[in-house]
Amino acid sequence: MREIVFVVGSLVVLMLEKYVLANNSINWVGAIVPIISIGFILWLLISKQLGLDFLDILVSIMYISLNFIFWGQGNDLYHRRTVKRIAKQIYERV
Repeated sequence: MREIVFVVGSLVVLMLEKYVLANNSINWVGAIVPIISIGFILWLLISKQLGLDFLDILVSIMYISLNFIFWGQGNDLYHRRTVKRIAKQIYERV
């Protein structure tokens, strides 16, 4: 049951990261979730809730990597929206 809650919670956080936190003009807001995820994994390791076996380390690396990937994608969404808005303004002037 704990694994299901982790997966569902992770998906919700990743979607929040991509479409809300990283999809704005302030870059550091999107960095909050990846930094918290690193802290969360470190806390799990220190509190011995996460073992040092191959599968746990692999899942941890994938989780942290996905946080950074979604941060980049959200940032890219913002930049695409900005480029479209500027292009629209340029073409309306012509």
